[in-house]
Amino acid sequence: METTAGGEKRAVLLEQRVAQRFGVAVRLTVDGDEGATHDLSATGLYFQSDRSYEVGASMELVLEFPGVGRTHPLTCEVQVVRVTPAGDGFNIAVRLLTPLFPDRA
Repeated sequence: METTAGGEKRAVLLEQRVAQRFGVAVRLTVDGDEGATHDLSATGLYFQSDRSYEVGASMELVLEFPGVGRTHPLTCEVQVVRVTPAGDGFNIAVRLLTPLFPDRA
């Protein structure tokens, strides 16, 4: 909470991210279901899915980076930190249990 010069109290949102996010759409699979990322950082990602996941659940997902003539899969262990309904599906925020780029986290 913060108080303005006029004495008004208002909530302040604190940035909790430690790594820069990049808005990038990358295909992924989780438990055989396909999705796509909204954004990606060295410590987590935010993706769209047709199904919901339990907050706190650990799971494995595979990011499918496009390449010339084929995709390059990257398997990641993640933990669900937020689930938000979005249209007919869900937006899922996960924390990478091992950073993608450890020297930049």
